[in-house]
Formats: sequence, C-alpha cells, structure tokens
Amino acid sequence: MKAHKLSFIAMIFVFLPILLSCGKNEKDNKSLAPVIHDYRIDGVLYGKDSKLKHVYHQGSFNSEYQYDEFERISRINYGVETYAYEVYHYNTKGELENRYSYTVFPDKSPVLNHTVVYLYDAKGNKEKEETEFSDGRETECNLYKYSDGKLTKRERYEGNRLTYYIVYEYKGDLPVMEKFYVPGEDDFATTEHFYEEGLLVYSKWNWGSERNYYDKNDNLIKRVANIPSLSSSGYDAAAFYITWEYEYF
Repeated sequence: MKAHKLSFIAMIFVFLPILLSCGKNEKDNKSLAPVIHDYRIDGVLYGKDSKLKHVYHQGSFNSEYQYDEFERISRINYGVETYAYEVYHYNTKGELENRYSYTVFPDKSPVLNHTVVYLYDAKGNKEKEETEFSDGRETECNLYKYSDGKLTKRERYEGNRLTYYIVYEYKGDLPVMEKFYVPGEDDFATTEHFYEEGLLVYSKWNWGSERNYYDKNDNLIKRVANIPSLSSSGYDAAAFYITWEYEYF
C-alpha cells in the first residue's frame, strides 16, 4: 500500500494528532529524526491492493467496509451491532460526491446526522468539502489549495469563520511536513512524516507520535499512536497507546 492508498484510508479514519499539538516551533519538532526499520509484520499477508474489510480499535471491532460493483466504498458500518453507518454516493465521473452519516437507535428508523458534499476542480482535485448538519448547526467547510498537482493548503471554516489552516510541505511527491496555524496566533504546531520504500512509517507531532506497520505487499496492518502523559518529562514515559488493526478481503 503506497502513500496514496494510506491517504485514502486516512480519509475514512481521521486521526488528527496535529490538533492535539501544543504549539512548539518547527525547530523543536525536528530535533529527533528517527530511523525506522521494523515496519513490516511477519505472519500476515494479503494480496496486492487488497480491499479493506474491517478495522479494529484497541482490539475491539470498530468498522466494516462494503463496496459497489466498481469496487468503490459504498457503505461503512460502525460497531458490532451497527450503531452508526455512512453511505457513499459518486457522480458520473466516479468522484465521491456525497457522504451521508446516520445514527441507529433500537427499534427506530436511522437518523441522518449530517451530509458531506464534495466539489472538484477541472483536474479532479478535491476543492471543497462541506458538512451540512441535520440539526441546524453551522455548516463546516474545508477548502483545498493546490500547486503543481500537490495539496499545499487546507483551510477550515465554521460558518464564515476561518478556524485554522494547514500548510503542507513535500520532499519529491511525498508530504513530509504539516504546519498548523490558528488565525491571530504567532506559534504553529507541526506534524512531520517519515517514509521507507514510499510507505508512511512514522509521524511525530509536538507531543506524540504514530507508527504504521505493513505486510510484505504494502497493506497497512497496524497503526500505533503514542501520546505521552502531559505530566511526563520523558518522551516515552507514562505513554498512552492507541491502536488500530486492519483486515482485508
């Protein structure tokens, strides 16, 4: 699974360590450059470009993926008894156009929580992602900016108010740095990414990190986030670990 496939999965299970960052500067973030070698998991092997089937969070079942006749995600069920699910609709170009999020209550019809609408530019780049809430809450919106075909900036709005924006930096075609800014504040938080064989194997932000593990066919098998206690003076001391495990068809 190369970087683009990992990004696709990340779109569904967003883990945003950068939002937890405490605003240290870029120099602090780059002080430790890890060397990662043990990013392969033996004893597990799926076929090349396998379709994601299940995700397990902290060892428990979390989600199930379903696909349409074109092998695109059509639905994701959350929870053992499906307490929530998402339905995906595509336009005639095959681009994701709408995502509907529902909550399921016992003995009741599913309730639509929100709808996400996607817009694209002439080149097929995602330009806008707008979330419309069924309860009348303010619309949330992400705007995406590109240069030479690469995502360079994402702006986050609540209503008409810019709440934060992220600037992306690259080494070749791989995004290696995300800088998180809040309007009106001088400091920014950072997330730095490290790769082996084109695979994202390690990310670190101001007070935490995340590691990815793959099988020999580059399928993502496991993610482990390490979030040290705020009271800890050591980077790995008193850490809190969050894990995701991936199963494929």
